[in-house]
Amino acid sequence: MVTDKIENLGSYPQLEKYQKEIEEFIKALDMQELEEGRYVLREDTLIALVQKYHTRDKDSSRMESHKKYADLQYIHKGEEMIYTDRVEELVLAEDRTPEEDILFYEPRRDSGADVLKSGMFGYYEPQDAHMPCITYLNSCDVVKVVFKIKMI
Repeated sequence: MVTDKIENLGSYPQLEKYQKEIEEFIKALDMQELEEGRYVLREDTLIALVQKYHTRDKDSSRMESHKKYADLQYIHKGEEMIYTDRVEELVLAEDRTPEEDILFYEPRRDSGADVLKSGMFGYYEPQDAHMPCITYLNSCDVVKVVFKIKMI
């Protein structure tokens, strides 16, 4: 799990080969309002999902992880809390793989969380459970890009 400002993206060797495409996509987002949806940046290995939503209460959310893809969640506008945990310490509640590449877990006491604000990203590999889109101080509108990075 990594939380940092997007200008530090090059500091992470595991993201190095995707850095150029990610930065170019973010620049395009700055220049024009991209529609919500799926953008294939590099065949099936790097996909950008543009999302626009209102943050929600933690009680209406579930911890999740993925097997095939890592998530790099970039906050373009707004802010949110992302709760985190280790997959190995959680109890699986629902497995939607391989069709949707998502696993959900039973709730338990919080083990950690990060606040992501405009210009920041969180990076979550398959062993990193995460619960995104949660209201931080006040509910707000968020524009986020989730970069799906193929792991297997």
